[in-house]
Amino acid sequence: MNSPDLVLAIVSAGAYLLAVLFLGFETVLSARSLRPVWTTLLAAGFAVHTAALITRSSLSGDVPFTDLFEYTLLFSWAMVLVYLLFFRNRLPAVGSLAMLVVVFLLLGSSFFYYSDPAGGKMPALKSYWLYIHVSLAALGETFFAIGFVASLIYLVRSRSADRDSLRSLDQLTYRAVSMGFPIFTAGAMVAGAIWAKQAWGTYWSWDPKEVLSLVVWLVYAVYLHARLVRGLKGRVAAGISIAGFLLTVFTIFGRGLHSYG
Repeated sequence: MNSPDLVLAIVSAGAYLLAVLFLGFETVLSARSLRPVWTTLLAAGFAVHTAALITRSSLSGDVPFTDLFEYTLLFSWAMVLVYLLFFRNRLPAVGSLAMLVVVFLLLGSSFFYYSDPAGGKMPALKSYWLYIHVSLAALGETFFAIGFVASLIYLVRSRSADRDSLRSLDQLTYRAVSMGFPIFTAGAMVAGAIWAKQAWGTYWSWDPKEVLSLVVWLVYAVYLHARLVRGLKGRVAAGISIAGFLLTVFTIFGRGLHSYG
C-alpha cells in the first residue's frame, strides 16, 4: 500500500530505529561522540512523524483521532514530543534508549491497524468531545510511559546503583505520574464519560475499554495515594508504575464499543 501517510509513518519508524541503534552504541561503548548522530535522527524522525499526522489529517479531512492506527500514530508522536520538551535531559542514556524502543514498538504496531483515511466516520465520532477525550487521554498516557521507563530502570539498577541515582529515578517516576494523572483523569474519565453520554445515551456502559481505563486510573490513584500519604517509594512504587503502564497498553489495544477502525 502506497498511501503517503503510511509511507511517512514507516520512514519515521526507520529513523527512530536508527536513533535507537546509535544510542545503543553510545550507551554500551560510552561513545558520547555518537550523541549528535542519534539526536539528529530522532529530530528527523519526529519531523517526518509530524508530517505523517498532518498528511493523515489532510487525507481524512479530520483530526487523526478516530481509529487504532491514528491513535497509535498520535500516541507515539506525543511520547517523543513530551520526551523532547520535558525529559530529554532528565532520563539517563539507558532511559532514553528504553523510551525510543517503546516509541518504535508502538509506531511499528500501528502498521498492522492501517485503515483507509477516506473511509468515513461513524456518527458517534462526530463530536468535539472526541478531540478532547482522545488528545488528553493520549497526553496523560504519554507521561505514564515516561514513568514506566524510569521505573523499569529503577528495578534493573536497584541492587547496584548508588542511592542518589535511584532517588532521581524514583522522583522522575513520581513527577511523570503526577503530571499525567490529572490529564488522564480529565481526558479519559471525565471527557470520555461526557462523550459516551452524547454518543450512547449513558455515561457508563461497561464497555471493556471503559472498565480497563477505570482500572488504569485506580492503579495510578493507588500509586499517588501511597506516595503522598504513606510515603511509599522504591521497588514497590516502581512495580505499581510499571503495572499501570502495561495495563494502559493493554487498554489501548482492547476491543469493544471503541473499536471503530
